[in-house]
Amino acid sequence: MLARLQQPHLSVYTNTKSNEVAKASTYKERVKADRIVMLAMLVITIIGAVLTS
Repeated sequence: MLARLQQPHLSVYTNTKSNEVAKASTYKERVKADRIVMLAMLVITIIGAVLTS
């Protein structure tokens, strides 16, 4: 279990006044994120194949 620490220097970095609820992602946003991840995986695979050959 994690302990909640009350430290004054941490309050500078956190905005406790803002209680915004995260909105759900749309289908187009998920497709865009999926394409970016797939492209990154492809590039990493190609670089790995070149480095190990």
